[in-house]
Order: sequence, then C-alpha cells, then structure tokens
Amino acid sequence: ACARGGNTKRALTLLEEVKEKHIKLDAYLYTAIIDACGKGNMWRRALDLLDEMRENGIAPNDITYSVVIAACGNGGQWERALELLYQMREKRMRINIITYNAAINALAKGSRLSAKRSPKGALSKEEGNPGVGLVVEQQGGASQLWMRALELLQQMKKDGIEPDGYSYSAAISACGSCGRWKEALDLIQIMQKGGPRNRPNKIAYTAAIAACGRSGEWQHALELFDDMKQDGLQPDQVAYNTLVSALKVGNQCDEVYEIWREMCGQVPMKQTNGKSKFTARAAAPDVITVTDVISTLDRTPGKSNRKNIDLVFSEAVKRSIVLPSNSLDSLWEVDLSGMSLPVARAACHYILQRIVESVLMEKGGNDDDSQQQVFDLTLITGVGRAQRQSTNEQRVESSRGDGSDVSSSALIVKDNRIHHDDSSLSSSSSVQAESRSPAGRRNLGTTAL
Repeated sequence: ACARGGNTKRALTLLEEVKEKHIKLDAYLYTAIIDACGKGNMWRRALDLLDEMRENGIAPNDITYSVVIAACGNGGQWERALELLYQMREKRMRINIITYNAAINALAKGSRLSAKRSPKGALSKEEGNPGVGLVVEQQGGASQLWMRALELLQQMKKDGIEPDGYSYSAAISACGSCGRWKEALDLIQIMQKGGPRNRPNKIAYTAAIAACGRSGEWQHALELFDDMKQDGLQPDQVAYNTLVSALKVGNQCDEVYEIWREMCGQVPMKQTNGKSKFTARAAAPDVITVTDVISTLDRTPGKSNRKNIDLVFSEAVKRSIVLPSNSLDSLWEVDLSGMSLPVARAACHYILQRIVESVLMEKGGNDDDSQQQVFDLTLITGVGRAQRQSTNEQRVESSRGDGSDVSSSALIVKDNRIHHDDSSLSSSSSVQAESRSPAGRRNLGTTAL
C-alpha cells in the first residue's frame, strides 16, 4: 500500500518497527519495501535492502530482483540493472516478462539521460546513409544501450517469452534517444504486424517519431504521426511537440505552421485516408510548442514567415501561454528573461505593434477611456552586467537585508525613445518586477529588438 501510494518513508518506518518487535522478516516483506524505494527514486536504499536480505539469510526471489531492477532503472542505473539480470541467469532463476521489461526500461532511461548530457551538436553523418542521417555520438558504453535493448528482446524470444507492447515501446525509446531511426521503424513495423498485445501505442509511436526527429528524418516522422491517427490513437501534446521538434530539425516551416494551426483547432486534423475531424481541444499547444514553432519560422526570412510568427505569438498571448496578464505589476512591463531569442523578438514586435495601434487610435480622436495611453515601456531582459561581474558581492549585500539596490538589465521606452538601463536599479523603481526575475538567465540586451 505504501509503494502504491508513494509513501516510501512510511514503508521504511514500518520496516524498522517490525525489526524492533522482532517479527520474522521474509522475502515478501523485503520485496514490498524495496518496491516502495523504487517508486520513491531511492535506488541506493533498494540495493542496501537487497544486501541486507542476503546477510539475514533470506533468499531474494524473482519478484524481488524485478523490483530492484526497476528501482535501478528509475534511478538511471542501467549498469546495476543489467548486473542483477545476469545474476538471475547465473542462479538459473526464472526471468519473466516483467523482469525483462524492467531491464529494457532501465536501458531506455539510461539512453535518455545520456542523450541529455551529450553536448548540443554532437551529431555525425551515419556511414552509408544518404541524406541527413544524423546519429547521436555518446560517451562510453551508453552509446550502445539501444543495441543492448534489442539483444534483450531477442533473448526474451529465445526464452520463449513473447515481448509485449511495453517491451517494444521501451526498446524504441532506447533507439530514439540514440538516433537509431531505422531500428525504431523496424520495431514499429513488427508491432503493427503483431497481435492486440503488441500493437503500437502512443508511447511507441512518439518514441519512434523522436528517433526520426533526432536523425533529421522528418518525412518518416510525419508518416508515423499519420499511422498513429490511422490506428485510432489521438495524438496528445507530447506527440505533437515531438513532431514539431522533428520538423524543426528538418527546417520545415510550412509543415510546422500547419501543425500549429491543427493544434489550435484552426484547421481540421489531416488524415492519410482523406477523412478529417476537428480536434480543437485534443492537444493544446504549450510554451514548448510556441518556442519550437517560432524558432523554426524565424530561421527562414520572408514576409510570409514574419506574418506567421506574429500570428503564432498573438494566439499564444490569447491562450496565456506567453505574456500572461497577471505576470507583472504593469501592463507595459514585459519580462523577456525566460524567452529564447526568436520568441523575445516576437514579443517585442507584438508589444511595439500594440503601441503603434494605441497611438493611431489616439490620433484618430478615439475617446475610449479603456485605451490606456503609453508613457513608459519596460522590457526586462534579465540579469545585468554589474550583477554578473560581482555575484559574490551581491550575495553578501543581499544577506544583510539592508535594502541594497538590485543590479538589473532593462530596455525602457520613455517619451518615444529607447533607453538601455544596465545599472543598479532600486527595488522601488519603475522596474520593480525586475528583482523577481530568476538570476542567471541569459541577458538578451538590445538584440531582442
């Protein structure tokens, strides 16, 4: 019960109480506690309990090994997970599908963590593959995790265990993180030809789309997305964002914009069989979608893309994805510090367009009181140079609590002129919201305009 409820500390407390009362411990009790540790991301404690079992003369069973392997997998410890699997084989213990799936999932998670640690641009042309064909180059044995996952699938079949959808999905995820798009497509095809237990689900399709996206194979990513729909699976936000990322890598501006409109419910969902249905509420865009779509459109110059960027940003504002109305104290204070450079440019363009419209309405003799006259516009761009140069000194002053000035960077529009303020600003000044901007964010400076 503690494991299912995620109450790991309570489970460990119960174990200590059992020991204090000298109640006999068994494999079932230890397995339950280890399972709780695994769900609480306490893989070290899970291994300690496994050792404790052995020291107390309690033999771990196949279920115990399964939950320890799962605990190591959740903690990104794929080496230890495989070591435990090999121990089971040496002891001639029964290895069931749950244990195999836990090991494959450990490899998949290890592959994802390794891909995240890889420096950007660590991609190279795959030998013998024409076109873009990018594949991730990772450090050490982590680059071969996809191969180990495929080997475990083959071993399952040798042991007379038929891999299920979870087995294939985890293996596809391992391939996807390493950019092995061909292997991911092969696994999807195996699943499509299999029975109901093996049919690809959203997780499998999304992982395969990610594999194609990381490798620059955006056409295959689109085909997989269509296959998902054909199988009656409604793409969720994760699937859409994965496809947008794949199109971003392939620099496909038109396709990215159409996917954005589809997510916003502005166009019907496209189907390869000619049928379509509206999905206005199926997969709403988020800040990741906005960032990738604008970034893709920003790469190709032209009036059409510039207009589409404005439309995307305007829709994002309406949905409160960016520039939420309650984020700052004033309508004309705009925090750009958390935005990518293309999104920050779009924000500036949006704000300045709004100012122009306000001025034109004012000149036209519009007496609408709801139209606020613009006096000061502050664009907060992040931490200023003064703070970056004296971080330690700032921390000391802040710890005194004496109301010292906050070093900030802002672009302030006053009297139709733009002023770049990178000096020390009082926390009671007109850009008080700057002091709430998280430290360490990139200073966009005047390049945001």
